[in-house]
Order: sequence, then structure tokens, then C-alpha cells
Amino acid sequence: MAARGPFRSFRELYFRSPISRWFLDKNRLGEITTSTTDAWPGEPEIGRAIVDGSIISSGVLVAKTENAWSELPSTAVHVEYLHGFSWLRDLRDLGGEAARGTARALVSSWIDRHDQWHPLTWRPDILGSRIALWFGTYEIFCESAEDAFRERVLASISRQFRHLARDFNAAPPGIRGLRAINGLVVAAVATGTGAVLDQAEQALLEEINARINPDGGHVSRSPARHRDALMSLIDIRTALRAAGREPSVDLDNAIDRMTSMLRLWRHGDGRLALFNQSTETRSGLLETILARSESRLKTTTDAGDTGFQRLTGGRTCVIIDTGAPSQAENSAHASPLAFEMSAGKQRLIVNCGTSIGDPRWSGPLRASAAHSMLMIDDHNAVEISGDGKVGGRAMTIEVKRHREDGANLIEAKHDGYQERFGLLHSRRLYLSPSGDDLRGEDKLIYTGDPGALPKVATLRFHLHPRVRASVVQRGASALLRPPSGGVWRMRTDSGLDINESVYFGSDKRQRCEQVVITAPLDRVRETGEITVRWALRRKEARASAKD
Repeated sequence: MAARGPFRSFRELYFRSPISRWFLDKNRLGEITTSTTDAWPGEPEIGRAIVDGSIISSGVLVAKTENAWSELPSTAVHVEYLHGFSWLRDLRDLGGEAARGTARALVSSWIDRHDQWHPLTWRPDILGSRIALWFGTYEIFCESAEDAFRERVLASISRQFRHLARDFNAAPPGIRGLRAINGLVVAAVATGTGAVLDQAEQALLEEINARINPDGGHVSRSPARHRDALMSLIDIRTALRAAGREPSVDLDNAIDRMTSMLRLWRHGDGRLALFNQSTETRSGLLETILARSESRLKTTTDAGDTGFQRLTGGRTCVIIDTGAPSQAENSAHASPLAFEMSAGKQRLIVNCGTSIGDPRWSGPLRASAAHSMLMIDDHNAVEISGDGKVGGRAMTIEVKRHREDGANLIEAKHDGYQERFGLLHSRRLYLSPSGDDLRGEDKLIYTGDPGALPKVATLRFHLHPRVRASVVQRGASALLRPPSGGVWRMRTDSGLDINESVYFGSDKRQRCEQVVITAPLDRVRETGEITVRWALRRKEARASAKD
């Protein structure tokens, strides 16, 4: 929500008043003058579920179709999903008269219950999303409908548009602000109302300058938030072009840089890495984003401003979090120097992801233990609350990158454990040119006596649910078996075990395993440092049968 205060409270009193309703009913829109078709792919199977009676998001039932608007969903993300109408794409891609009829019925019943201002359902970002989707899918559910229905829809759009034009800048900065701007631009273009476009474009420029880093990363450091922001920018550019307005150089450059950054976060399966409130995302959607971006910039591999590094060798990809947690948009996870690894289309090492529909998992999945990284005594490397706010002192991370003869080496360290334990964590990751050899070195350096004696360091390597692991050589190594064939051996100079884990990379929770390496720290003050070395190498299946 926008920041509250006396001025905002006064405005909301006005929004509830008969004078405000009279203003919204003035000068209703006529016919749509410019087509603004939504081009993002939906999921027909979700559309089928809606026709059959259930509106579902991320595997969770949000509402029953027959009484979708009888009450607000209990979680904010489901309110945004339901009243933002993004599920219209799913009905559109399902196609058929049943899908069109269901869309009409849901839009009509929404107008029955929610066509007057409400502080949540008319929030600028939700309002912007709804307007953009109603215009973007208009020809599917409205164009062939009866005149009375079309007039009713246009009257509602008119009220919503007029309100958004006077309140869009009340949306908080970030993805919510972009959604509000996107809806305003789409509506202005579709109805030939150009007077507000200059104001919207100025707000867009301010948002780009404030929220997009020089390397193209969104300040939230979240691949999912980055994806959504890029989609909004592409939609805005498309709408401006439809109106015959040349998009600004700043908008084109932002789309180019963000597309390059989006590629950094993609694994070999074409989906996103799991950092900072992100799930994998359908590869078809990402392909559409890349195509519509029109960007020819190569994949960035060194995103120092946003804090990520990408190593590649052969068909192997390693993505590393080398940035301090972001204060923006409550997306932070306690994951300094966590990494993910994929070989071809198969993910091997992962983070646990995020649960969009179940807030009970929010805190545990933000914790360091839910990431492939080093922990000390089960303490998070940085304070992160269950709602994603960063606490404690600021974290410092240093990164160096080397490349020689096709091999990549990352050296990074953070001070997240220094205040509590007097320890700096240094991680070195080396990937061979062939991609068959990933080596790691995790070092803890003692810097002084903070008063707390650390007991044990734990390195976690969460495995994708399709990867099976077994301990061999009396705990000196483990064999990782992906379903695509081949075997990877993980060796360490410390003991390792296989424990259970969970994976929220998609719409549902899945069981998986994790390789856990532990190292006692009782003598770290005496020795000054302790180092754990490990290596992950691909083996031929025939050779591994002897282990």
C-alpha cells in the first residue's frame, strides 16, 4: 500500500464520497480506438480449471468460480492475482465458447460487486493490472458480446481509468508502481486519451532511474520481480508504439539491459534460478519475453551492481549470489554466496525456492538453511524477517573474477558472521572449460573475539528433486545421479551426509535431498582459519558402477 498519513486518509475519504463517484461517471469512454492486445502466454490447463469451477494460483485454490467475488482472499498475493485478472490469459489460451462465457460472467459479476472505489481492489497496481488485462483480452470476452454488456464494461473501465489517472502515483515504487503506470498507458492509448501519457512517461523514467541498476538488474535482486518489471516495460513500449509515439531511449536501453540480466538467471532448462522470492517460471513465458524484448545484447556474466555472477563451461552453468540482501520490495533471502548449478537441461544443485501461496513457509525459505551455502551454528548469515525485511548491520561482500584458458574462478567473501562469531567467510568456485569439474573452497577466517564461540560450520548442497544421491567411501564422497544419465561424484576433505530437503521451484512442494558437509570450529580461534575443500566432477556411468 502507499504510505499512509493525514493526506492519504483525506484522499480516501474523498474517494468514498458522492462527489468522487460523480466525477468518475463524467464523460464516459466511447469505443476503443486502438487495439492493445495482451501478448503474454497463458496456461490452458488453469483456464480449464476455472471453467470447471476453481480459480487456482501456484497450485493453491484462490476462489470458486461461481462466487469468486463474495469475499477477499486471505493473502495479499492472491488478492492481487484474483482482482488483477491475469487469469484472463488462461481462459483466452484455452479458447472456446465455455472459456469466453466464463470470462464474461466473471467480469460481469466483478462489476456487480466491485465497481466502486475500494482501498484494496482499487489499489493503483491492482487497478493498473486489471485495466491492462481487460483491454488486452477485450476481443476474447467482450468484442463479440451483446451491446449492453460491452457498454457496461466500457463504463466500468472509464471509471477505473479516471480514478487511476488521478491516483497512479500513490503506488509505492517498484513493481507495483510499474503495474499502475502500465495500466494507465494502455488505457490512454486504447481510448485515444493522450493527455496523461506525458505524465505517465515521466513517472516511468523516474522508476527506471531509481529501480534498474546499471548492469540491468532490478534493485530487488529477485529474478521473478525482475521478470515482472521487464514485462511491464515491454508492454508500455508496445502500447506507446501503437499510439504512434516513439519510446524514449531510456526505455529501450532499460529493456536491453534487463533482458541481458534475465539471461544470466536462466539455467539450461530455460527457466529461472531460485533466488530472492523466485520460482522457475515457465520456459515458454521466458522465451516470449526474450523475443518481445528485441534485445541483441549478450548474456551478462558479471553483474557487479546487482550482485550475481554466472560461470559457464561446456553445457554447465553456475549462478552465484554475490550481493548484499536488498532492502527493496521485501524480497530478500539470507543467501550470501549461495549458488545453483545445472548441466545441460538438468538442474543439480539448487536453492529451495519460495512458496507463493503458503505464508507459513515464508520465513523458513528465506533462511540460509534453504540455500546451497555455508552456515555457522544454524544461524542466518544476515537477519531476514518472515516478510523479507533486512535487519542488523549492513553486509559487505567482496568479489574477484578470473578467467584463464577457458576456465572460470570466482573469489568472494562476506562478513555476515563477523559481528556474532568474529569470522569472515570466503568462497572460491572454479569451473573447468568443459564444465565437468566444479571445485569449491570454503574458508572461515578468524578476525577477533566477539564473545561467542562457534561450534560447527555446515555446507549445504540442495539437490533437485529428480537427482538421487548416495554416500560412498565411508562418507568421503557422494554420487549424484540425474535422470538424464551420467553420474557426478562429490568429494570433500571433511565428512558428508545425505539429508532430506524440500523444493518449491514450481507450484507445489516436492521432497528432495541435500548433501551436508560439516566441519567443527572448536579450534578456529587457535588456528586462525579453517578450510573445507570439495569437488563435483562428472563420471562415466560404467566407471561409477565400481563404487
